[in-house]
Amino acid sequence: AEYELDLARWNQMVLLTRNIEKNLKKLGINDKSKEDFEKKCRNFENLHIQEFQQKIFGYISKESEKLKIQKTFLASSDVIESLFGKYKSFSARCPFKEMGQMLLTICLSTIELTTDTVKNALETISFSEVEEWLLEVFGQSMLSKRRTLFSD
Repeated sequence: AEYELDLARWNQMVLLTRNIEKNLKKLGINDKSKEDFEKKCRNFENLHIQEFQQKIFGYISKESEKLKIQKTFLASSDVIESLFGKYKSFSARCPFKEMGQMLLTICLSTIELTTDTVKNALETISFSEVEEWLLEVFGQSMLSKRRTLFSD
């Protein structure tokens, strides 16, 4: 009972930070972020919560001032971490742990792969064009180098 008021205040602080965190993850950060959060967040009666809220808004304002006008940037690395997690899961099945060409699998995690997409890709680009591009961008693969070395 003696911590009831403190627990209620801390709960409000947690709700406030989770709300802002969710919005930053979803919308990113830009020069309008502070204004957006001020509109979305309710005003608290408790002075401690108001002070806490103003510190957060101050931080968002300070960080968003560093950005170019009308540019939105990621405010969280969750998306990137998720993509690399998918890449790691996919690449774990590959016998050679070479990034190179395998980086292209990351793109597959960001699109809905339909039969039409695959059909269009197969009809538009030849395998030899892909091989030429891969060699130009990534160079000779480790497997290719091994085959060349041990084929003599």
